Amino acid sequence: MATLFSRPKYLTLRLLTLVLIGWCLVALFRDTGVMKRVNGWGADVNALSLSVVEVPKSLVQSVSNYTESRAQMRARIQELEDRNLILSARAQRMEALAAENMRYRALLNSPVADDATMTVARVIAVSPDPNRHLLTIDRGERHGISEGAPLLNAEGVMGQLVQVGVSASRALLVTDSQHGLPVLNNRTGQRGIAEGVGLFNRLLVRNLASTSEVSEGDLWVTSGLGGRFPAGYPVGLTAETTTSADAAYLTVSIEPLAKLDVESHVLILTDLESE
Repeated sequence: MATLFSRPKYLTLRLLTLVLIGWCLVALFRDTGVMKRVNGWGADVNALSLSVVEVPKSLVQSVSNYTESRAQMRARIQELEDRNLILSARAQRMEALAAENMRYRALLNSPVADDATMTVARVIAVSPDPNRHLLTIDRGERHGISEGAPLLNAEGVMGQLVQVGVSASRALLVTDSQHGLPVLNNRTGQRGIAEGVGLFNRLLVRNLASTSEVSEGDLWVTSGLGGRFPAGYPVGLTAETTTSADAAYLTVSIEPLAKLDVESHVLILTDLESE
């Protein structure tokens, strides 16, 4: 019994003895290389423990940074794509404006604009009816435009104004089936009426004498008869000739010089008194 009750004291004594021995060893080897190495190992263990503790935090931070970077990258890519689309649209518009400017300059520098007072107009609409060749332009009475005024482009005659409003007008093209234009062969002086047949690339001069001298490529110009169109403006070139079944009459097919279905700007004669 006494042995049993004295055992805790024995253990306490042994523990104190070990602590004392430990302190003595520490005091003994404090400045030796052994303790320095032990201290170094402690530092390594401490650093390792800190690194292990930091792993989850670093992992979470890395995932967060990666997700944020991808989101920023997507936003940047979308921004660049939007900008590229805008720049592409602007480039296309600049190309269109450059082409339009070239046509405009060609119109003003055309020989047909040298000897008359003219107004430049923009085509703003075309007739939706394929059987009618009508244009709407952005000039009217307030611009000094009057009904019947001839319509030209850089190559030649296009038509005439048939309806004039305050700020806009409608023009009937020479190729309309209801239009007729007095013309003459610039080489021979042969006169005729160039009629529209509803095709942008064709006019017909009918019922000429079969003995008329007409060759492919002959230039036809306005004759000035009727007083509507001044004389001398180019209309088109002879494309082909056909003779009637009884060989009494000749029909001349003329290809208009003016590209009637592609123009965006036109010239309007506003001073016919000088002609």
